[in-house]
Formats: sequence, structure tokens, C-alpha cells
Amino acid sequence: MKTLFWVQVLVISLLCYLGVNTISAADWSVSTQSKEMVYAITENDTDNAFSQFCYRSSKSCVYLLGLQIACESGQLYPVLINSDIGSQVMMIRCFDQIRTGHYRYAFTDFDGMDAIVRKASKLGLAFPMEGDQFKVIRFSLNGADSAITRMKNNAFKFLPSKASVQSEEDL
Repeated sequence: MKTLFWVQVLVISLLCYLGVNTISAADWSVSTQSKEMVYAITENDTDNAFSQFCYRSSKSCVYLLGLQIACESGQLYPVLINSDIGSQVMMIRCFDQIRTGHYRYAFTDFDGMDAIVRKASKLGLAFPMEGDQFKVIRFSLNGADSAITRMKNNAFKFLPSKASVQSEEDL
């Protein structure tokens, strides 16, 4: 946890030095000044991240996870979504291992995830593991709707609302 904190401090310091503004909205942070992308992100106390990234060149957005759960690049995995507004099963696609050692996943149903994120206050994700085990990861959605709205209003006034993620090129 301490390592992630110092990585965050370093990244935020670097972004500020480069002129990238980071704005907080409750449990979420927003960055809108990058030439390539904008994002709204939250992290939990177990060093996992949940975010919405929007890419300027493709004018598309995607919900991403940065998890400490290994996966095979390109493979689809089921995840049980539980929130204070309901439950459902969604699919996520594994892309790669990122510099932090986490694995990057993208939700394949942007609209379904967006409906949950914008209305719920808590998000629980249950991942089937080997045997009969599950890994459960929770995120606060406190401030998510405000953060995402602020991100899009500042950077993408004419951005389409969704993106379908089928391959890494879609990111």
C-alpha cells in the first residue's frame, strides 16, 4: 500500500509538473489535460483501480480495471457485479500486465457498467478463481457520477457515450 501511495504521489507530481490538472471528486480523481486521454479513477485499499478512460483520437471511452489478478491477454472472463442497485454478470477482457504489476481489464458492456457507476454508491466484483474459490474486490462509487461528468464536460463536449472493446487496438 505504501508503494502505491508513493507511485501515486510521483505520478501526480509529474502530471502537475507537465501541466496536467488532476481534480478530486469525493473518492475519485479526474485528469483532463493529457493530449491523448482523459480519465476518472478510484483506487481501493487493496491497491486495485477502477476507472473510465476516454481516448481523444478515437473519441471513445471504456471502463478499465487494474487488478492484482493474473490473466491471459485477449481472453474474456466473467465477473459478478454487485452494487446497492442490483446484481448482474458481465464480461471483461484481459489486455496486459502494466508497469505496476497489475493486470489491465476492460468491461465489454460500457452502457451496462455506466448505468451502475452513475447510480450506485458501492461496487463489488466477484471473480471466479481456480477450484471453488472467488476473489471479491470492492470500490467506492462515491463521487463517480460527478467525476465522470466533469471529465467529459471539460474534455469531450461531443463525445459519443460508449465504446465496444474487442481488442487492444480499441483502447
